[in-house]
Amino acid sequence: MLYKRMQSISLGLAAVAMFAGTFPATKLVLDIYTPLHTTCLRASCASLFAIMYLIFLNVFGRIMNKDKKILFPSTFKFTEIRELFFVGVMLVFCFPGAIAFALAEVSSSYSAIVLAMLPLFLSAFAVILAKERPPTLFWICSFIAAILVIILMVTTYISGDNATNYNNENVLLGNFWLIIACICAAVGYTKSASLNSRMSGFTVISWGLCLTSPISFLTTLLLWPNEFSVLDAMHHNSSFWGVVYLGLFSMFVGNCLWSIALSRGGIAKISQLQFLQPFLTLFISFWLLGDIITNDMIIFAFSVSLAVIIGQRQRFIRTIKHS
Repeated sequence: MLYKRMQSISLGLAAVAMFAGTFPATKLVLDIYTPLHTTCLRASCASLFAIMYLIFLNVFGRIMNKDKKILFPSTFKFTEIRELFFVGVMLVFCFPGAIAFALAEVSSSYSAIVLAMLPLFLSAFAVILAKERPPTLFWICSFIAAILVIILMVTTYISGDNATNYNNENVLLGNFWLIIACICAAVGYTKSASLNSRMSGFTVISWGLCLTSPISFLTTLLLWPNEFSVLDAMHHNSSFWGVVYLGLFSMFVGNCLWSIALSRGGIAKISQLQFLQPFLTLFISFWLLGDIITNDMIIFAFSVSLAVIIGQRQRFIRTIKHS
């Protein structure tokens, strides 16, 4: 029992560490590509890994004489295809795309603090879509966290370019895209949660990528600059490895490890690990990009994370009591 718990925690920490590198890696890719092209490149790279994964499962299932419907579901109901495609659009294009557009305006460290609100967006959509009824303390903590993030946004806007090195127009656009990113991620993950009751997280992520891969590949080719060859892209090491990181670790392996950790260790316990992500992103942004990390950023990161943690714990306590 202890070994299983430690294994799930280890997998969860590995996934959170991969997610934490998403913002800095996206920032590196944006040195060469536009936000839209970055999103499509990331999706195309992840789709290639997903296709190889599904082919491997199919071959492995035939060798081991396993039931293909368990390892490689070849038939889906129309409603399941529609839901998988919708999840793919939300998590493959809308969420990463909004992040890329936000990072074109503001720093990755600033974005990480604002995105600390994501668990609360997830909870809000769980209330709307899944008809959950969290306790009053949850909403109080959510309100406090929202106020803290709004204060950060306003102070950053008023102070101009003291920490983010961007002007007020950049900050406004960055905040807009970060809020859109939270909404898209909340909708996508809430919808994928309903699919996880019928199929594994690996299957949901892989098929979501595969169903949207024609859009990813076609858009990547259409947006590719005529004067920029593939060899030229590979010569820009930081941007090239940034794309590989986003596709392999942020979008594919990270999501798969996170799904395994949640299923083995329990959603209520393992999900708490995600509150480490803003601090890991701050460290990676400082180490890799040289982002300026102010004392205010650290204080806001601690405060927002603490409010979200208390609110999430109250939500899970209420859920457990009613179950």
